[in-house]
Amino acid sequence: MSGDYYKEWRAKAEVDYFPQLVVLWLSTNSWYRSHYSEITTKRDRDFLNKLRDDHSTRNKLFTRFDRLLGSAGTKDHAELISVIEALSFALNSALLLWEENKGDSVITFENCLLALNPKMYGSLVVKKRAPGIRISDTLKLTDDKSSLFNGLLEIIYQIRCHLVHGQLEPNNENHEVVKHCYRLLHLLMQI
Repeated sequence: MSGDYYKEWRAKAEVDYFPQLVVLWLSTNSWYRSHYSEITTKRDRDFLNKLRDDHSTRNKLFTRFDRLLGSAGTKDHAELISVIEALSFALNSALLLWEENKGDSVITFENCLLALNPKMYGSLVVKKRAPGIRISDTLKLTDDKSSLFNGLLEIIYQIRCHLVHGQLEPNNENHEVVKHCYRLLHLLMQI
């Protein structure tokens, strides 16, 4: 007896990006601990700061990001631009905070953690007529690739922290943010 199991199979086909981001971060974690083995602490923040500070060819994540941004007309460039736009849209739809108990510190491209000591928030978004990287008709980002890389990396890391520490509500809006963080990190980790 054959039945119509369309809905059941369709539901099973959906990708759950919550665990996928964690597994991908494990790969990233393993890579940066090996790649920057001179860092003797065990804190992820120290390695992340190294990635934010090192914009040389040694930092393979930054090098890949820079290469993708500079390769207009390629599939990988189009994918990078698409995922950045999707992540911006998802962040604007969700309500995720940079720090607990700071209701006005929402994670968006317009409110991004740019510096750590002292903490300084600012925008990756620039005005339409300013020099920058055009993502879409409504989104133009700074052409400072180092700042852009640092901001995107910090967003991915903060979303990862919310997820791993159980602070991320598993709703559809947050799933979209996690999905696009995963897509961006997956693209960068093809090193």
